[in-house]
Amino acid sequence: MDSKTPQRRRPSSVIQNGTVIREKKPKRSEVLAKKKAVEQSIKSARAEKDHLASFPEFRHFVNNGLSMCLKSGRGDTLSSPVKHYVQSLLKLNMEGPYGSEWLDEEKVKRREMVAPEAHYIFVHEDANSVGDETRMMLNAEEASTSCVEDSGPLVGFVHYRFVLEEDVPVLYVYELQIEPRVQGKGLGKFLMQLIELIAQKNCMGAVMLTVQKANLLALNFYLSKLRYIISTISPSKMGIEKSYEILCKTFNDEAKTILETMENRGF
Repeated sequence: MDSKTPQRRRPSSVIQNGTVIREKKPKRSEVLAKKKAVEQSIKSARAEKDHLASFPEFRHFVNNGLSMCLKSGRGDTLSSPVKHYVQSLLKLNMEGPYGSEWLDEEKVKRREMVAPEAHYIFVHEDANSVGDETRMMLNAEEASTSCVEDSGPLVGFVHYRFVLEEDVPVLYVYELQIEPRVQGKGLGKFLMQLIELIAQKNCMGAVMLTVQKANLLALNFYLSKLRYIISTISPSKMGIEKSYEILCKTFNDEAKTILETMENRGF
């Protein structure tokens, strides 16, 4: 995720009978209470050890010939083999889109991947794959147990964090990386559906992510298939030339106003 310079927003106003009327500012106590609530929601979301626990039906993905198992993880508890896998898959998938920027970006990503606030969803091949019909008959508890006990090689991961963007609590997807051999079979969409559920359960106002402009397949995936939009805090919306776009999908009116509506950014 690339750093961004916050822009000062103009006070909101409405027009009644040709007269501009400033909207009443909230009381300081209301602002502080809201700020405290937002901070608590992020703190609680970060403290959760296994976000998959609330969505047992997402422990397994069985579709288009794939049988996958999902597990949760944290950046500060990654084993050496998993760190090596994450680094290798990042290089495989992202060296091309980043081009000459990759060497510097790779160093940043290596630091990000092991941070305590980094949450992961890891995707494994089922070690003992069963047929679709058998898998569908597993109840939630059985599916969760079989995932823990019978996971095979990794095939991808999601790295996400809970952060503030323009005073809005958001789930920011730092990485969604899947091996080429299992792409195009619905797994990426499945993972993003899970991410959006995790965001909403934890009272986040939006899901956000950064995509390289050169990564045309990823841009089409998010914009066309998943209906994300280019956020107002994306460089291109602020007249700044960068190699990436910032995308978002909002879940409430406040987040929509701040992250999607151009008029509220002072332009």
